[in-house]
Amino acid sequence: MAEILLFHHAFGLTDGLRGLAARLTAEGHTVHCPDTYAGATFRSLDDGVRHAQRIGHDAVEDVARRSAREHRTADVVIGFSLGSMQAQILAQDVRRIRGCLLMGGALPPRALGGAWRRDVALEIHVAEPDEWVQPDELDGLVFQAPHANVYRYANKGHLFVDECSRDYDADAADLFEERLEAWLADLDAHAA
Repeated sequence: MAEILLFHHAFGLTDGLRGLAARLTAEGHTVHCPDTYAGATFRSLDDGVRHAQRIGHDAVEDVARRSAREHRTADVVIGFSLGSMQAQILAQDVRRIRGCLLMGGALPPRALGGAWRRDVALEIHVAEPDEWVQPDELDGLVFQAPHANVYRYANKGHLFVDECSRDYDADAADLFEERLEAWLADLDAHAA
């Protein structure tokens, strides 16, 4: 089973993401949810993005790196939107990370100061279209990680997986979770 660092989106660590973490825990995984916002949550994405800008990129990155040091056996990272940057940084830089799932975000590896590690399993989930995920940025990551599985969810909103978001779509969220569980099972099968 995986030990997961799950990084939240710009709304903060919502009840929707806590629920996902609880379901993954019930499946036998260990899930840690670092709270970049120290308990704050936002009702609008714009307010959450402004808060992230106020605390700054370095502070957001520092939360990810501190979490990796605190949870020294975590080997899988999952990031949602804003949190995808945190997950991707760790996947690129921390040697024990064996799997990275990005939902609603992806950057060319060089934008994060490095290169993609080819031994890291990568799965990317994006709404299509998604104003927060630029096609050239996604293509820049997939170019360096051609083994990545990319799932596109047509005509869904950016954060369709979180029931706390106006973008929430129950059917698409269920499909995302089915794919997430299958991906984690595949990671475990390859680790055995």
